[in-house]
Amino acid sequence: LGTLTVEEVYKDRDQFANLVRDIAKPDVGKMGIEILSFTIKDVFDNVDYLSSLGKSQTAAVKRDAEIGVAQANRDAGIREAECEKAAMDIKYSTDTKIEDNSRAFKLQKANFDKEVNSAKAEAQLAYELQAAKIQQRIRNEEIQIQ
Repeated sequence: LGTLTVEEVYKDRDQFANLVRDIAKPDVGKMGIEILSFTIKDVFDNVDYLSSLGKSQTAAVKRDAEIGVAQANRDAGIREAECEKAAMDIKYSTDTKIEDNSRAFKLQKANFDKEVNSAKAEAQLAYELQAAKIQQRIRNEEIQIQ
């Protein structure tokens, strides 16, 4: 048993049990007793050395878990920011296209309105000219009649 350290006895109970059986078997065999099976219920000490071994491992596991959670939160935050940026880029692009199309529509409408107004003005002037010509003819005929 003296070949194992305290840590090995605490961590590897099967190896410890096998060594106890191998060492005790010849001695109890001389007394006519055969060891068929046995169980080690607990390994403890009076100065809490063994329980202290577990505390450092527990602390390391907790530390690693907290680091893992912090890294996962960081990665999630980064991913969330990337998604928000992508959404804002798409929104900006869409808003730009909407405004460009709206501007193009207004320009096209203004051009159509200009053409329509120009045609209306031309028609009005042509009407007034024609009316003036007719008025002139009537006046000429009145003058000829007198």
